[in-house]
This record gives sequence, structure tokens and C-alpha cells, in this order.
Amino acid sequence: MGLIAKQTIKGSIYSYLGAFIGFVNVALLMPQIFTTDEIGLTNLLIALSSIVGQFGCFGFTNVIVRFFPYFRNPEKGHNGFPFLLVAVGIIGSLVCTAGYFGARDYLVAQNLEKSKLFADYVFLLLPLIYITIFYLLSDIYNRMFYNSSFGLFVKEFLLRILNLIGIGLFYFGVLDFNGFIIYYVAAYGVPTVLLLILLIVQGNMSLKPSKKLLTREFVRAMCSVAFFGVISSFSGVFVNQIDRYFINHYCDLSATGVYSIAFYFGSMILLPGRSIIRISSTVISESFKSGDDDMVLKVYRKCTTNMLIIGVILFVLVWGNIGNILKMLPPEYADGRLVILFIAISHLIQMSASVSGEIIQYSKYYRYHTLIMVMLIGLIFGFNVWLLPIYGITGAAVASMLSFLVYSVLRIAFVKLKFGFNPFCLKHLLVLLFGAVAYLLSWLIPDLGNLILDLVVRSAVICIVFVVPTLYFNLSEDMTAMYKRVIGKVFRRK
Repeated sequence: MGLIAKQTIKGSIYSYLGAFIGFVNVALLMPQIFTTDEIGLTNLLIALSSIVGQFGCFGFTNVIVRFFPYFRNPEKGHNGFPFLLVAVGIIGSLVCTAGYFGARDYLVAQNLEKSKLFADYVFLLLPLIYITIFYLLSDIYNRMFYNSSFGLFVKEFLLRILNLIGIGLFYFGVLDFNGFIIYYVAAYGVPTVLLLILLIVQGNMSLKPSKKLLTREFVRAMCSVAFFGVISSFSGVFVNQIDRYFINHYCDLSATGVYSIAFYFGSMILLPGRSIIRISSTVISESFKSGDDDMVLKVYRKCTTNMLIIGVILFVLVWGNIGNILKMLPPEYADGRLVILFIAISHLIQMSASVSGEIIQYSKYYRYHTLIMVMLIGLIFGFNVWLLPIYGITGAAVASMLSFLVYSVLRIAFVKLKFGFNPFCLKHLLVLLFGAVAYLLSWLIPDLGNLILDLVVRSAVICIVFVVPTLYFNLSEDMTAMYKRVIGKVFRRK
């Protein structure tokens, strides 16, 4: 668990440094510099390439986590596993290329009138799909060497620095919008290139093939995991990105831009959870391989506690400062108020479900995880078709919240039924209580008139009211230990 805490801290530092830069990019600069159509274009391109790119991995990301421990052997080039990874990436890219040329004319025809900008730049989908495929494969593979923080550094921090530079070049007239969007796509390729270079330098990318471990039974098992994994992984990205496509379809590219900016604020709650899940999934996979169910339960309980605490405090900070958030944005983003609320609730629900999905996915019950994900797709599709035409972008946010509520309950119930693992206890109710008290006190603070002053005071009150009792009652052993280490270092220096 010490490894998880260490990697989580490093990953969270990169995530929140990146989140700060992303905040500057998304909240302060882009709404002031770009039109809602232009913002909608960048988000729609990333959403569609993420969906198609995940499919192009053919479920091999699940194969990496589940089977690489059997191939792990640095002296033997990991028994040909890197060769399989690259081969899957190339084949997936070729298949997606064929799919792109088959669907290109349809996408252009559908968007010529209401989203002409997307029709003009649809050709950028292809390089973004290639980038996505090889990033997903190399990032998951790099995690298997217990180095999840580097992937977060290049994706969450470095990429946003590059985006900030691109925004500056556009603002000062060095790039027109055409040049900016080309630069934007090229910047997305940098994390992939750096991950591959790291793997090569560390000696983990030997492309020498090997059939030693590829027995008929082993290959059959890998194909089974890949088959269910492609459905599961594709479903995961689909449900997180498809709302942009639905909004563009039922509304227009401008509404997609407003939704994307609002979604960003709601999604900040999930950032540290990604760090925890990234490293925890590796430990869970290794524990199942060795039959150590006690370690899986230990990881599950600690991750649930930590993710719930972090999720609640961030939710209260976001919604407690909703007035300040809207003051930062131009008037046309006012419709995103409820989007922020429902997306924030959706992500708080996901944080509460912790690593239950990873436990199912990396156990012998992985097929059931695929079934649950397919159900989630149905929920996302059904709720969006029902609510989006009636309530617009708010309907899309509500659809996400309802879908993830059902999905999270199913995951937690399945883990309880099959493994007997229950991660919740009385202290989790205390977490919710402290969060409610912190929000109530912040709500009672009148508007201080100055944006920065109000933001600082309101956030300080929330943090003090929530964090102090959380540490006093030792609700999280990891957080209390980290607090004591920090205080100890401070006093030793004095």
C-alpha cells in the first residue's frame, strides 16, 4: 500500500499542476479567446478519436494488465510481449483507417450545415486515432513497471503546457486557427512519443518475437480476455465521451463547446481518483495472480476511503464556489451551471465506487464486467436520447449522473456478492456529514464582492471545516500518516 500511496502522491502532484494549467487554459483563456464553435471542435475531435482509438486497441490493454505478469522477464525481453503490443497497435491503426474512410462522407454530410467547422477538420480524426491507440497501449504497459506517474506527467502536465503555448501563439497572431488546430493535434502526440522513448531507454521494448509462452491454451485465454476487454474498454471511453457527439447531433457545435467547458469543472473531482486507480489496478492484478485476496480487500477498503474523502472535499469546493466559477466565464456559459452540478455528482459517485470495477475486471469474473459495461452503454444511450432533446446540455449531464449511479451500484453489489468484500463503514457517513457541514458554512458566507478574495475565503473555510475533523478522527490512515510526516519535517527544520 506504500507503493500506491507514493505513486498516488506523485501522480496527484502532476495531475493538479496540470489541472491548474488546464484551469488557466480552459476556464480563463479559451472562453475569452476562442468561439464556442472552436472550443466545441477541439473537444469533439478528442472525444471521437478516444472512442475509435480505444476500439483500435482490440482489448489488448486488458491483456497487458492481466497477462504481462506471466511474460515479465527483463533478461529475455519480456518473452516477446512488446512485439505483440506493437503488432496490435499497427493492426488496430489499419482497421481504424478503413473505418474512417468508410464513415468520412457520412460525418461530413451530417455536419455541413450546423457544424461546418467539424466537417472542415474531420480529416484530423485519423492522426488523433493513431495517437490514441499507441498512447493507450504504451501507457498501460508502462504502468506494469510501477511507474504510473510518468504517464500522468506527460498527459496531464506536459500536454497542458504545450496547449498553453499553442493558445499563446494563437492569441498573439503567430498562428491562425488552422495553424492552431494542427499544432493542437501534434501536441497530443508528444506524450505517446515520450512514453515509447522511456520504454526503449529502460530496455522494455525489445521487438524480438517469441512463441515460448504462447501455447494454444494461453493464446485462447488471451483472446478471451481481449474479446471481453475490447467491449469493456470501448464501453468505458464511449460512456465518458459520447455525450459530446450527442450534443453536437441534437444541438450544435456551439452547445458542445459550452458543455465541454462546464464538464471540465465537474470533472476536476475525478482527477486524483485516476492516480489511485492507475497504480491500484496493477497491485490488484498481481494479487489475483498470487491468490492474495486479503491484499485485494485491503486495497479496496483503503482506496474507497481515500477516494471518498477526496471526492467529497473537491465536490464541496467546486459547488461551493459555483458563483465564482460563473463569474470567470463569459455570459454565454451561464447555461452550464447545472451541467457542473450533475457532472460533479456523477464523478463523486464514481469516486465512491472506488476500484470495484477493477476488482471485477482483473478477476475470473471479468466477463461480467463487460456485461455491466454494455448495460452502461445502454443507459447512457437511452437517457441521452430521452433527456437531451428536452433539457439540452443539462439533460446530457443528468443522463450521465443517472447512468453512473446505476453502474456504480451494480459494481459494488457484484463485488459484495462474489467476493464478500464490503468497503463501507460508519466513518464514510462521517465523511459525508463533514462535507455537508463544510458546504453549509460556505453557503452562509455572503458574497465578498471581490472574486479572488471570495474564492480564497470560501475555499479556506471549506477546507478547514472538512479537513480538521477528518484528521482528528483519523478517517484515512494514509492521509493522517502523510500529515504527520509533513508536520514532522516542518518541526525538524525549525
